Amino acid sequence: MDKVPFNREVEMQVVGEYRSLFPGAPGLPRLNTPISPRENLRRLFEEKDPLWMPSGRDYFTLIPRIIPDNVARGFVFDVEPLDLRTEAGGKDFFGVDWVYVEKVGGSMVRPGSPKVPDINRWEDYIKFPDLDSLDWEGSAEKHREYLNTDRMNLIWVMNGLFERLISFMDFENAALAMIDEEQQEGVHRLFDALCGFYDKLIEKYRTYYNADIILFHDDWGSQRAPFFSLSTVREMLVPYLSRIVESCHKRGMYLELHSCGKNEMLAPAMIEAGVDAWTPQPMNDRHMLIEKYGDKLIIGVQLQIPMDASEEDTINCVKSFVEEYGKYKNVIAGMLAMGPNQAVAYKTLYELTRQLYSK
Repeated sequence: MDKVPFNREVEMQVVGEYRSLFPGAPGLPRLNTPISPRENLRRLFEEKDPLWMPSGRDYFTLIPRIIPDNVARGFVFDVEPLDLRTEAGGKDFFGVDWVYVEKVGGSMVRPGSPKVPDINRWEDYIKFPDLDSLDWEGSAEKHREYLNTDRMNLIWVMNGLFERLISFMDFENAALAMIDEEQQEGVHRLFDALCGFYDKLIEKYRTYYNADIILFHDDWGSQRAPFFSLSTVREMLVPYLSRIVESCHKRGMYLELHSCGKNEMLAPAMIEAGVDAWTPQPMNDRHMLIEKYGDKLIIGVQLQIPMDASEEDTINCVKSFVEEYGKYKNVIAGMLAMGPNQAVAYKTLYELTRQLYSK
């Protein structure tokens, strides 16, 4: 596509602000960009040709409070903040009881009594929730001004296929069920049913929140290696993940997989499922992933900036990041500073990559 010359004097003008969801937190500057952040992300996903490197601040992230999974897991980004000490934990969509552990900043399933003791009889233990019973209109109205901007809207789905299986059975039982021939048929039936549930959930997110991207959480590995072989993922997860991806694509949306662990060897399965983006953890070979798979899978790279970084240190962090990853045009900067200099980081990343990409 034709290059769009960078006009620093015009483009670095602040013409508005993206408000923060969090009371008292500073918003982000809205720059006088030649195209909207939404269109820039579309160019990344569709053409691998953005005008600047998109970052996590180029979309609005919502983790709605009305979703039981989000409260149970202790992850809520909403106009009504969650008090983690008094409100996090409890029952998720399927009645699984979670306990919030303050020291680790997250929740775990209450141990000792797996909800599904026999995966081949999961229908005896699991009741699917009525999504129509949630106050979608009320939640959407509360977030209206945040959702109706020139950025894309990203919504989390906390428990993916394998994570949901873990929540029902506990980890060891779930991992065994994925490879045990006597249990695999039950897993297939469950994942098939979950695809219908996720399709309805994604439809709600699109209808009420105008969601553009689903961040689908499903951890597939540890810090050292994946939980399963590539062949197991192809057999047990790809057929169903591809249906969830299609639930997004048929509605004009994208799916980013959030999958922790050293999962680089599973990237081919992600591509086969049609996943649009993945932000691998640092123990993965990100340069290899970008160079080998970047034409088929957008790779997110975490831009780490210390909370207490000075303005100068923040700028230098971004410069170092761009020196390493700016040569690629198929990358999302997965995170930006959450501290007082996030606006500085945002503007610096925009200016440096806008200059670079326009050459």
